[in-house]
Amino acid sequence: MAFPDYTDDQPAQSQSSLLSGERSDHTEALPEKGRLHDTEFFLKSTFEDDPSKGCALLFRRYHKALCNHAVRFVYSKEIAEDLVADVFCKFWKTKAYESIATSYRLYLFRSVRNEAINYLRWEFKETEEIEQAIQRESSLGHQPDHATQYEEVCRKVEELVETLPPQCQKVFLLSRFEGKKYQEIADELSISIKTVEVHLGKALGIMRSGLKMYL
Repeated sequence: MAFPDYTDDQPAQSQSSLLSGERSDHTEALPEKGRLHDTEFFLKSTFEDDPSKGCALLFRRYHKALCNHAVRFVYSKEIAEDLVADVFCKFWKTKAYESIATSYRLYLFRSVRNEAINYLRWEFKETEEIEQAIQRESSLGHQPDHATQYEEVCRKVEELVETLPPQCQKVFLLSRFEGKKYQEIADELSISIKTVEVHLGKALGIMRSGLKMYL
């Protein structure tokens, strides 16, 4: 299953490239860990000097990569962008940048995964209150194998979408991935709005059933 190529996820080296998102040939030659270290060091220095500039820089550097990450879970560009926006909003309001012990990048990607899993629980597990989902996700985040569990959920979502009947899959992706309205989908596929509703209901039922043991 192809995902939108929001951006590459390669950290930049110099201050100018960090601000512009561009990378020099010299930067490309550096080892990945070295670039990550330099990026984190520059971000930390920026936050110490001016938190608002630090947040703006962090947003420009990772927003697209985080959206690309989130869409693997929720299969909707709009929802993915909303989740990432929520993460950045909480990051700023709670002044999380003051207490990050690992790295800004790891913190953001972990936070986006948390939000994506919470969203899936809310959408596909109707019997569970979202507050309970958030509480359980918080405890999950402290487990040593939580990253593996996230990947399992992501793989299961991809697997379920791949197993949808062809027309059902088209309707689901047009609705969730491209954000099209029922009438637009009906016109594009030359089917009735009722048929669109049936396909979406079937797709969501398959997703809900398939993710039951994972959420």
